[in-house]
Amino acid sequence: MTSGLLLEPIDTPNSESSNSGQHFRPYSSANHHVTKGRYITSNDPRGYIPVYEYPLNNQWIMLDMDDGYVLWTGIWKALGNSKADIVKIIESQPDIASKLRRVRGGYLKIQGTWMPYEVALRLARRVAWPIRHELVPLFG
Repeated sequence: MTSGLLLEPIDTPNSESSNSGQHFRPYSSANHHVTKGRYITSNDPRGYIPVYEYPLNNQWIMLDMDDGYVLWTGIWKALGNSKADIVKIIESQPDIASKLRRVRGGYLKIQGTWMPYEVALRLARRVAWPIRHELVPLFG
């Protein structure tokens, strides 16, 4: 990564994470109230998803603390786009399809398409200009 790395891994040797103990954290922002959450789901081998989260346009922006996956559905809907449009983006970029994680069922807040941080950042640079200031805690 470059010096513009937006989320720094935090070493925690006794972590339960499957990602070698790396944890991710959001950037601090005076304009956003980021909280921690932990949502139980059968869609994840951990049995839960630990997240940093904050509201934006009646949607939740979420970042998985352990592996840095971003809930793209929250960003996409905060832009005012429909869920069907996510499918169009994914179909137009088949190289990212294998990297996606879909959460269906369970707690509504965590349902949707999750993607690796780098992929979400790349897409946000292309399509999320109108809410760029609201994504500071996530992408810097």
